[in-house]
Amino acid sequence: IKKGDMVKFINTGKTYDADEVGILRLKNIPQEEISTGNVGYLVSGIKIASEVKVGDTITHTDNPAERAIKGFEDVKPMVFAGIYPVETSDYEKLGASMDKLRLNDASFSYEPESSAALGFGFRCGFLGLLHMEIIQERLEREYGLDLIATLPNVEYEILLKDGETQLCENPALLPDV
Repeated sequence: IKKGDMVKFINTGKTYDADEVGILRLKNIPQEEISTGNVGYLVSGIKIASEVKVGDTITHTDNPAERAIKGFEDVKPMVFAGIYPVETSDYEKLGASMDKLRLNDASFSYEPESSAALGFGFRCGFLGLLHMEIIQERLEREYGLDLIATLPNVEYEILLKDGETQLCENPALLPDV
């Protein structure tokens, strides 16, 4: 891949311009191109971090690879909890803080949700309870937020009588027996 080439992230299908390419040593060393066997880096104008995934295969758009390198899997959260700001006016700040935090923690996922008792917040997915505690602590310390976290729970896989499986994130939403 040469500086200025168009590259494609295979698993997401997104294409970007390679503004800078180089090799990694003790520091980044810009190069005109990187090739097979180089441990390199790529600088591009990616505006939305969620458009790329850690571990994705990058290929040239003019001469693409036939398939992605084996082993790529989306990160799958195992524990879920709601995170809400104590002050409802901090909802936007919480969302912006989560966007920034996700830039360096691809295993953290979230989506907006609302609660009658807590107002607007986010349903967050974590790798485990320790990961949840770390994320909550970072949001409070690094971004100066006061937060309320709901009890963590897991995703349930339900086998229905007709043999179909269904995922349920909340025990209250379990189907009738």
